[in-house]
Amino acid sequence: MAQPVHFKAVVDRVEQHDADVASFRLISEKRLPRFTPGQFIHLTLDEYDPSGYWPESRVFSVANAVADRRTLELTISRQGRYTRRILGEVRVGRSVWGKGPYGEFSIEGRNGCERAVLIAGGTGITPFCAFMDDALHVRALPLKQVTLYYGARTPGLLIYQALARRCASELPGFRTELWAEHGAFGDLRGGRLSVDQIVRETGGTDGTVYYLSGPMAMIRSFQRTLIDQLGAETAQVVIDAWE
Repeated sequence: MAQPVHFKAVVDRVEQHDADVASFRLISEKRLPRFTPGQFIHLTLDEYDPSGYWPESRVFSVANAVADRRTLELTISRQGRYTRRILGEVRVGRSVWGKGPYGEFSIEGRNGCERAVLIAGGTGITPFCAFMDDALHVRALPLKQVTLYYGARTPGLLIYQALARRCASELPGFRTELWAEHGAFGDLRGGRLSVDQIVRETGGTDGTVYYLSGPMAMIRSFQRTLIDQLGAETAQVVIDAWE
C-alpha cells in the first residue's frame, strides 16, 4: 500500500449537478503515489504548513484511477457545515490541500467468491468509478462477473451512468442496473434500490461478495439484511465506511 503524502492541488474543473452535489477535478502540483481503486483522500480548503498541524478536513473517495499520478476527481454532496463550505467556496483556479491515499475498499475475489455485486447509492458511486476507470484502462475485471446496482434520487444525479454503461458495453462480465427514485425513463428502473431484489436478480448469495457504498443508513440496513436474513457470511459483505 502506497505511503500517504501531503499535496497541494489546483481546481481544474467544477461541475455543479444540483444545489447540493458537485464534481471537482484537481491537478496535483507533484506526482502522487499509485492509488488503488476505492481509496480516499483528506481534503482541506485551508493552507497547510508542514511544520504545523493538518487543518480541518473531510474525507472523499477518489472517482478515477489517477492513472497520470496527478489528476484526481471527486464528487461531493452537501452533508454538513464543511461540505457546505466546499460547495460554496471552491472555484476553478483555487488551490486546495489533500493527503492520501488511504483505505482498502478494493474490489477483488474474497473467500473463493468469483462474483461481485456493487451497490451504490448517490455519491457512493465514487469508489466504484475508480474501479471502473481502472478496469477500462487494463481492459479486464478481477473477477468473472461484476454487477453494479447504481441508484440516485433523479436521473440527473446518476452522474456516472455513462461510465457504467461504457463498462457494460466494453468489459465482458460487467453488467449494470441503473435506478432513479423519481423521473425514471428509458432503461432506467424506477424506485429505490432493494437489497432483497438485488439478491434475487443476481442468483443468491453463494459465491458472491457484496460491496456497499452510499448513505450510512443504507449501508447498515443492507449489511444487516444480507447477513441476518439472506444468508451471506460476514466476509461476503464489504462496506465503504471511514468510521
